[in-house]
Amino acid sequence: MERTIYIDISLKNECLKLKRFVEKSLDKIIKWQAALIIPEHKALHKKRGEVDYFLNKKPILDEYQVEGFENNIHYAMEYHLPISFTLHNEGNPKELHGYCVYIHPVTKELRIQNKDSSFEYIRFDEIIGMIMED
Repeated sequence: MERTIYIDISLKNECLKLKRFVEKSLDKIIKWQAALIIPEHKALHKKRGEVDYFLNKKPILDEYQVEGFENNIHYAMEYHLPISFTLHNEGNPKELHGYCVYIHPVTKELRIQNKDSSFEYIRFDEIIGMIMED
């Protein structure tokens, strides 16, 4: 029985030696890899691996809300009223103020004329809120 214990202990020691060797060699490999990566690659790896908890997920809109948006947009277009849109822009809400000039029926894009007479195109899917200004 002592002999089998001796074999088990020796196997355990060999496993520990092998584990230490692998850890040391992995440390060397990681150090060399980090030295060969330029700062832009390192920043890109960091950015890809991070999860930003402060970004807002796009809210799921009810059919009645979407229908209300459509009705308000058509009313504002008919009477040339300014509209304030809240858009979902990659997790951050974005405000857009202007007049809705045209709605593309196939792509469902809105052409919004800003106060300075420039145009912006937004998709109807991006809208998460809107207010008609009087």
